[in-house]
Parts: sequence; structure tokens; C-alpha cells
Amino acid sequence: MIDILIPTYNRAECLKKNILILNKQINEDNLQQELRIIISDNHSTDSTQNILSEIKNNISAQILAYRQDTNIGLEPNALFLLKKASSEYVMYLGDDDYLPDGYLSFVIDKAKNEAVHCVMPGFSGLFQDGTIKPVRNADFALKKYQPGFSTVCKLSNYGHQLSGLVTKRAGLYETYMKREENRNLYPFVYFVTHCMLRGHTYYAPKYQVLVSQGNTKDWRYDDSGLLVDVFKNYKTAFPEKPLKAAIASLAFAKTQSWRLRVGKNPLNAIKAFFYLTASKEVSPLIKASLIALYPYCYIERTLSLIKKQLTSGSPN
Repeated sequence: MIDILIPTYNRAECLKKNILILNKQINEDNLQQELRIIISDNHSTDSTQNILSEIKNNISAQILAYRQDTNIGLEPNALFLLKKASSEYVMYLGDDDYLPDGYLSFVIDKAKNEAVHCVMPGFSGLFQDGTIKPVRNADFALKKYQPGFSTVCKLSNYGHQLSGLVTKRAGLYETYMKREENRNLYPFVYFVTHCMLRGHTYYAPKYQVLVSQGNTKDWRYDDSGLLVDVFKNYKTAFPEKPLKAAIASLAFAKTQSWRLRVGKNPLNAIKAFFYLTASKEVSPLIKASLIALYPYCYIERTLSLIKKQLTSGSPN
């Protein structure tokens, strides 16, 4: 029913911990026949292979493990896993991110009984000292969204965090690869967009995936927080509808205004603005809209800070 896809690189101990947690959850909820774990080691230089060889013989969960001959990069490794999947649904999971108890059973239930196309969890930051800080908060436990463009604009920005994302597998790889010029570091944004346009989406923030903070990444942000990459997903999703592609891109940028470098230092925002407007990959419509988006984001930020100050200063 669901293949759990784990791309990994040089995080042997985190990967071992993750597999053991998954195995425990699968056994406790009796999901052995519903789930399979597929791992692609992106040519790790640590003990990943030894740990995988050892652990495969000591767990009851179904597991497949592959090793790349060279480090092929994050996006190709994620696509490799997608091609190896054969279940109706796929769930991506970072090697150092951990699913909360109950989430797998919840997803299986929705997949079986409602044929949902996309499920998105909440997430909390897991810091190296063990501190947990909620990042994606919401004042509800579960909400169901209708398929369509409005859901894309509202929720597809959550696709930037791959861990726990569940999507129907059919058509994801083929439609993404149709436009190879738009391949990017965030294909998961396209995957959720593709599914949100075609079926119901569940957002379940009560299930907080623990996303590790502070670990070394196999990639870096550019001056725009990789917005140029993000925008490519909407160009693929709406190839003949540039206005929709632009609106979805701007909705993403507004929601994640930190990528625009909106903050205390306006020089960073100016640098990001010129980076985006100089890029040949960004459409003229988006470039023109950024002139209005930046002031809007700063006004919104200022009002939010004022509200926070007034709230914190009010008597109980």
C-alpha cells in the first residue's frame, strides 16, 4: 500500500535509529503487510552499509536497500527511490527525521477508506540538545481540502519539507521528468502540487514529525533561499498556464518570506530581490510582482510584531 522512501548520505546512526523506530511502529500497529521501507545510500563514506547489512536481519519490517556507485545528488537520489517504488502511495522520509506514533496507521486508514491523494503532517524541530520546538502549528487536528488550485496555493509550500509527505505514486515521475529543464532540489513541491490538483488532501498537524536541526546538509541555499528552484515546480505543474504558475509561486514566496530575506537586515532582502530579478529562470510576471510582494511582506511582518508585543504586554 505504501513505500517509505529514505534517501541517505553519511548519517549511519541516525538512519539506524530511524529504521528501528519505524520497525517498532509497524509492529505495534500490525502494518507489516501494508508498508515497505526502501533506502538509497548516496555513496556514503561512513558505516551506513555495515549498519544496513546488520539491521536488515534483525527487523521484521520489509526493507530494500540500494547503494549508489557515486554521489548522484539529492534530487536524483530521491527520483531513484521513486522509480524503485511500486506501491499505490509513497512517503518520503529524511534519514534523520522521525515519524510520530500513530501517523502510519492514520495514513493507511485514509488511503484505504478515502483514496486520498495527499497527506501532510505537522513538524517540530528536533535540536541536537534534545529540545523540541513546534514549527508548523495549527489550531486544528485535521482538515480535509478539496482538489484544486486554491489548495495548491494554500498548502503546496509544505512540500519543501519532505519528511512524512504522502502522495499517490501514479504519474509523479513521468510528469515531473517531462520537463527536465525544470528539475530542481525541491521536486516534492511538484509531487504534492500534482496530487492536490487531482484528489483530496489531508493536513494533519497533530502528527508532528521530528525534523532534525543543525545536521550538515548535502546542499546549500542560494541568495533567494532556492526560490528559483521552487518556482520551477509550478512551471512544470502549469506548463500552459503561466498566470497560475506565477500565482502559485508568489503564494509560496509570501508564505515563506524568509527565502525573500525579509527580516531585520533589508540589505539581504535587496540582495535576494536582485538575485531573483536577474535570473533567467524567473518569469517576467513574477519579477514584476515582486515589486509589490516585498513591501507587503514587510508590512505583514511589522503588523505581526506589533500584535505580538500587544499580546505579550496585555494583563492575564
